[in-house]
Amino acid sequence: MSAEQIFSIRLEQNSHPLVAIDGRIKMLLLPFVLVVNLLAGGYRVSLLLSLTALGLTLLAGVPRRLLFRRMVVPTILAMVALLTQALWIHQGEVLLSLPLYLIDLTFHLDGVVRGVELALRIIAGMSVLLFFTLTTPLAEMLRGARFFWVPAILIELALLMYRYIFLLFEEGVRIRAAQRARLGFTDFRTSLRSVSTLGGMLILRSYDRAGQSYDAMRCRGYRGLLAEPPAHPLRRQDALFFCSAVLLLGLFSQLGS
Repeated sequence: MSAEQIFSIRLEQNSHPLVAIDGRIKMLLLPFVLVVNLLAGGYRVSLLLSLTALGLTLLAGVPRRLLFRRMVVPTILAMVALLTQALWIHQGEVLLSLPLYLIDLTFHLDGVVRGVELALRIIAGMSVLLFFTLTTPLAEMLRGARFFWVPAILIELALLMYRYIFLLFEEGVRIRAAQRARLGFTDFRTSLRSVSTLGGMLILRSYDRAGQSYDAMRCRGYRGLLAEPPAHPLRRQDALFFCSAVLLLGLFSQLGS
């Protein structure tokens, strides 16, 4: 089993209060938090949102290594945004000038400030998304999506894709291991041939697995639509989490203004 699949199983069994929050509450709060992050001026709101989201994610029991891996790409994008803004905007006091062979790299105060704000917004947005996705089981997320009138066919496709992407990943690992045992990656040309073969075999295996899965579902009474889980009423802790999040957003907005 892959690390992602193990984490998914553990998340379903996690009884932490942050994980047990109703998915409808989280899905209702997510767009508001992202809008506050985008519209708030300055860097304070984004910084507070990123620290709060990352802290709550770790508090919910998400492994630090998994969270770090998920944050690598948005951090790189944030650094690129900071650098481009710092080099593009030529306003304000000159902070640093680096003479190179053909050009001079000059960093102005307004460009650096704008780059920091943009970088923090990227990190804050991804931190918030990771908190909602890594602390919400898939079944709860799909139940919340169905409550907000997402078409049932889309929810069914998302469930099946999430279920079988791990099987395709494991199948790819087995095929690659078999190719390595047969010296399929000894040089660059052989590696390209092996990778192309692996991709073709995965497509054929996925097609065969889809047919087998459909036949098995038909034998178990599937007639075009999966049974929806019953909706349960909101609990006191769900309302408390929603009110606390709204008050916290209001406080962050006041600090940023």
